[in-house]
Amino acid sequence: MKSKILLSGLLAVLLAACTAVTTDTAPSANIDNISRDVNYLASAELEGRNTGSEGYLKAAQYVADQFQSMGLDPAGEQGYFQNVPFRSASWNGAEPSLVVKGKSSEATLTFGEDFIASPSAVNEKASLEAELVFVGYGIEAPDYGLNDYAGLDVKGKIAVVLSGRPKSLPSEVGAHYASSYNKRETAARHGAVGYITLYTPEREKRRPFARYAEHRHDETFDWVNRKGEPGSATPGLYPGVMLNLDAASKLFSGTQQSLEAIFSDMEKGQNPKGFALPYRAALSTSSKHQEIFSPNVVAVLPGSDPVLKNEYVVFSAHLDHIGKKEDGQIYYGAQDNAAGIAVMLETARLFAESGQSPRRSLLFVAVTGEEKGLLGSDYFAEYPTVPLQSIVANINLDMPMLLYPFRDIIAFGAEHSSLGQVAENAAIRSGLKLSPDPMPEEVIFVRSDHYNFVRRGVPSIYLITGREAQDPNIDGTAMQVSFLKESYHKPGDAPDAGVNYAAARQFTEVNYLIAREVADAEDKPSWYEGDFFGDLFGTN
Repeated sequence: MKSKILLSGLLAVLLAACTAVTTDTAPSANIDNISRDVNYLASAELEGRNTGSEGYLKAAQYVADQFQSMGLDPAGEQGYFQNVPFRSASWNGAEPSLVVKGKSSEATLTFGEDFIASPSAVNEKASLEAELVFVGYGIEAPDYGLNDYAGLDVKGKIAVVLSGRPKSLPSEVGAHYASSYNKRETAARHGAVGYITLYTPEREKRRPFARYAEHRHDETFDWVNRKGEPGSATPGLYPGVMLNLDAASKLFSGTQQSLEAIFSDMEKGQNPKGFALPYRAALSTSSKHQEIFSPNVVAVLPGSDPVLKNEYVVFSAHLDHIGKKEDGQIYYGAQDNAAGIAVMLETARLFAESGQSPRRSLLFVAVTGEEKGLLGSDYFAEYPTVPLQSIVANINLDMPMLLYPFRDIIAFGAEHSSLGQVAENAAIRSGLKLSPDPMPEEVIFVRSDHYNFVRRGVPSIYLITGREAQDPNIDGTAMQVSFLKESYHKPGDAPDAGVNYAAARQFTEVNYLIAREVADAEDKPSWYEGDFFGDLFGTN
């Protein structure tokens, strides 16, 4: 890959009287502001900020009020708000059914034991009976020589797909191709009308099927597009189901290759080949729909350059968390993501009060529905309140891990675009360093709100604190791992249980410097030459 280096500050030097220049240091962030924001947003009063809840609406109003107090302009669709329509789907008093039919026999599978499914947000009632075709991983990746549909006829049939991805695919590329959305879209493109996922031994080791089955009665949640359709749905494809290992193996009884043999080949690194299965499946489901509205909160600090002000650097951070459970426990979401919102607000304040307007405009977006599947950011990226082609970068703030004063930062996505160099520049100016992703196996780059901007061609990074603490007696890796095990998505993620505000100040100032360089540079950020995501999605 070749770096396309940003030529920052050149025009500013020549036209110092009328343009802003990138500063070497950030103005000082105010710890009291950040603490106030975290303590309110993660308070018991807001009851965990579940999407669309009364607590979430209070949080949204709070963020809008903060934007207004800073003098930022409203940039939603109703003032500061972009109201996102959601549809929740729940089982309508009856569990789904799945019957597998052979030439001379049939077997009724048990919901929660043999298979799991989610209520359909598309139709309240649906049924399907069709032939089955095994399609391996169900991936088409021409640049990597993979086409699991080659030679197979799935038109009008149900695609039977292995979960996961081949070992030959790089981790982030593989995560893209292995996403359920991508696999569904590929199946539908080949004419499939249904979709069955098979659990694998590798997945069973990571998370047992029984753990997923515990959530079989959970609601489905999706945003609704302006045609009244669920935004994440694949038109023409019956809602998917997932089979456990035992149930899956029965589909391969009497076929050219047993499922056990397929799993053995996968362990050896071989990509399984698809073939028609001698069975049909009959599925039916009934669900109940409810419409819910929950706003994104959007504000803009207009740029000062007569031309570049029409380009936007977007800060995103999710405002929602997972709410209050039936047992009364509140999941406060201090680190996840009251802290991210607080950092975004303080970054906005630093710009608003700097006396040095950015050349490009800065758009601050507090998104809803992240915990439901990155839904609020997906809606915003689909229906942005500024022209999509004018968005030149996204800087995402999600659970920044403000646990201790730190010596380094991590920017997920740094290797994909020139934003990585900008993040490194900001780290150096802050007396820090940019460290590589310490957990590449988690493929974080495709798992937070910034990825919805990436999918629309916008260079993006997602920043968290690094694992090197300033205090040599603190093991940063151990602290982060401990938080993820003991507090993440648990009631223990509370404001008084570990948010370090000295770290919050550091983190805010680094984010300011990143945004300042992007906003003031003559050239907008660019994907690196030959980057997979830039080549696949890049339009800017």
